[in-house]
Amino acid sequence: MSGRPAIELGGGLRFDPPLLLAPMEGVTDRSFRGLVAEANPGAVGALCTEFVRVTAPPIPVRRLRAELVRPGPPGGPPLGLQLMGNRPETVAATAAGAAEAGADFVDLNFGCPAPRVFQHRAGSALLDDPPALERMVRAVVAACPLPVTVKIRAGGAEDRRIEEIVRRIEDAGARLVTVHARLRIERYTDPPDWRRIERAVAAVSIPVVGNGGVDSPAAVGRMFAATGCAGVMIGRAILADPWLFRRALGRPAPTDAAAQVAWLRCYAARMQEGGATPLQAAGRLKQIVKALVAAGRIHPAEAAHPLLRMAEPDAILERLGRILTGHGSGASLS
Repeated sequence: MSGRPAIELGGGLRFDPPLLLAPMEGVTDRSFRGLVAEANPGAVGALCTEFVRVTAPPIPVRRLRAELVRPGPPGGPPLGLQLMGNRPETVAATAAGAAEAGADFVDLNFGCPAPRVFQHRAGSALLDDPPALERMVRAVVAACPLPVTVKIRAGGAEDRRIEEIVRRIEDAGARLVTVHARLRIERYTDPPDWRRIERAVAAVSIPVVGNGGVDSPAAVGRMFAATGCAGVMIGRAILADPWLFRRALGRPAPTDAAAQVAWLRCYAARMQEGGATPLQAAGRLKQIVKALVAAGRIHPAEAAHPLLRMAEPDAILERLGRILTGHGSGASLS
């Protein structure tokens, strides 16, 4: 996909290359974001925090600043603050402090399908009420000095309103919309329908970023070709292949199991240096073990069961290294 133009959001903000790391709850903390950027130098166009749930009162700048810590040397990809809530005035008041807190842009989450979020009329629940969604975007754009982007799913229980939704987002002043190609009710199990992204692209003039089902460099190219999207957002696939951004650009990247384990060992160490307990670090590693199973890199899947019962990061990593190097289907990332 080399040669794809950068996404220009105005005010000097650009996503170059047009490959974005998805904001993922319980995954894209500062340790993970930093390591993905380090593993893919010059290949990640933008990063985003995990969603920050805004209730009442507005979240103070000092807490936002803690979410926006950038590990490593200055520079690196633009970093967005993702906010989610159901009260336009409260979310807007929080977004107003994003620049002071260190964000480069603000992203609004209208895609989270979690039942607990839906029950509070936040996340993807607002897809069922496009006027309310538009009011939220409009309020944040008016209050925030930074570019505002939006992430949605293609709909709640159906996709017939996707054109209306993305047009309302554009009319409200958002600079970019990311469309996850599944519906809320499809969660992460049903195959994504990229035609929904193509419909969004045709409906608006702002950049549309595609998301959902991108698990390889070839899939990145296919999404660009099939949808006409301006950019691609990579999500859970990065858990199984931390060098996927480099591969998508055709650049050399590690393919051996030892490199994978070394990367995970560094991740566990960074988490604990940042204040995570060993048990919390082990929990994050188990998410990655599950992603490796889903990607077919731990085979048979039963080999992962002992890892999921362990409570110490070092024990998980030692056992994982033996599994990956002991099975041909799990030893390669290529």
